[in-house]
Amino acid sequence: MQTHPAAGTPTWLDLMTPAAETIRPFYEALFGWTFEKQGAGDGEYSVAFASGRPVAAVVPPFEGQSLWHLYFASDDVSADAARIRDLGGEVNVGPMSVGDHGHLLMGRDPTGALFGLWQAERQAGMGRTGTPGTFTWAELQTRDADRARDFYTSLLGNTSQPLPDMGYHVLYQGADQNAGVMQMDDIHWPPDLPSHWMIYFAVEDTDQAVQTAQANGGQLQAGPHASPYGRIAVLQDPGGATFSVIQPPQPEGEEP
Repeated sequence: MQTHPAAGTPTWLDLMTPAAETIRPFYEALFGWTFEKQGAGDGEYSVAFASGRPVAAVVPPFEGQSLWHLYFASDDVSADAARIRDLGGEVNVGPMSVGDHGHLLMGRDPTGALFGLWQAERQAGMGRTGTPGTFTWAELQTRDADRARDFYTSLLGNTSQPLPDMGYHVLYQGADQNAGVMQMDDIHWPPDLPSHWMIYFAVEDTDQAVQTAQANGGQLQAGPHASPYGRIAVLQDPGGATFSVIQPPQPEGEEP
């Protein structure tokens, strides 16, 4: 039985897109996902499965945006809605019930990034993470990293530690790394790019993932490039949603 994640930890992903029918084959090819349609009419959505476990959903767009949307676990979305406002954020949707699956809200942090909270009932959240084709990291790319760090540490009950000389904060839930907060500049990011959450998916081979994405209508936005944390590429799906893939570094002493 899947247990509910601790409050303040990443728990679910929605791909918000107006092009669900054309998007699903892209992710089937890239990550090997299978999909199951749920809901009906305007509320129809598709749950993505990896190795039989739910890992994300494809849903209608919010405000016309095509993007990957991150939810953090919450013990009480109604109480957290008030806290979001007190901390300088805003609540855009909810709090609301989603059948017997749970309760959600969608909001924006004080730097303008969209995020969500999920109070689980029957749907506990992602059933698999950190394996090829599943969520492995989330990074807020923002124009005001210090303000964003203060907001999320207060809201989520996280602590933070800076990475020296990087304009980067790592959020911790207890002893576990929870997410990252990165300061955007006008050199490496377009000046008009708003604050947003970048979602990372694990892959076995970043270069092969790039080729598969391009062969199925996706575009390469940046990379591939090596980092201390693995080989990374930034991709855009055929509907315009941007995400990253990362191949973990080879353990020392193992043949590639």
